[in-house]
Amino acid sequence: MEYWNNQIKTYTQTVLPYPQDTDPIVTSLHNGTHCLFWDPGVPIIAIKYQQKLKDFCMWANNRDCIMNTTDAGDLDWCANIVKFNLWVQDIQTQGIVKPFLLTYTGEKYYGINNGESRLRCTEVLPDITRVESWITTSLEHADRFKHLPQIENFEQFTEICRTEPGTDYMFRYTDKHAPYGIDWYEYDSNRTRSVTPSEEYCVDAIRKYLEIHPDTVFTTDWFRTPVEWSTYS
Repeated sequence: MEYWNNQIKTYTQTVLPYPQDTDPIVTSLHNGTHCLFWDPGVPIIAIKYQQKLKDFCMWANNRDCIMNTTDAGDLDWCANIVKFNLWVQDIQTQGIVKPFLLTYTGEKYYGINNGESRLRCTEVLPDITRVESWITTSLEHADRFKHLPQIENFEQFTEICRTEPGTDYMFRYTDKHAPYGIDWYEYDSNRTRSVTPSEEYCVDAIRKYLEIHPDTVFTTDWFRTPVEWSTYS
């Protein structure tokens, strides 16, 4: 059965609450089939994700791929070398801005639909052991989270995100038969805009960096060291 609706829908945060028939959070709940909860302190060890930062380093040390690839997927990973370095420094300055989106389907660990890259960055920030998170799940698991605030509308959602009226949000949903309701979300943030450069900028910067520092070996420690990327752009 196909659960996922791949259409991304955009909503703009307004001063007044959304009418129920256009509220993106109400839409995601599928008439009570799904639930959304807010947890300000999910233990990182309770979240399952596939590729750790040390695994990413193994990929990044394939110098020929970085310097010559034209594959879209590889270019995305090339850009992430720069982004991860920027985000580690930024998280140390202002914390993790955007809440994670976690899924709960009855398994031992949470799945993660938003925030996996930031989770990799926390691997070199041992003081961060818990993260602010949305938890999207089905009604059958609601009792497990009854101690947490339940999010029922877009106004509550945006208040927790602490965004200004007029901020654009994007959501992607599952359908009512899926084990959770929201598949992905994003919003424009003044606090993160300066550390979200384009893929083209990042790929150009890392290639110039490696031309000047050809003996670089990517390790988790390398991401702890700030790089002035503007000098390589």
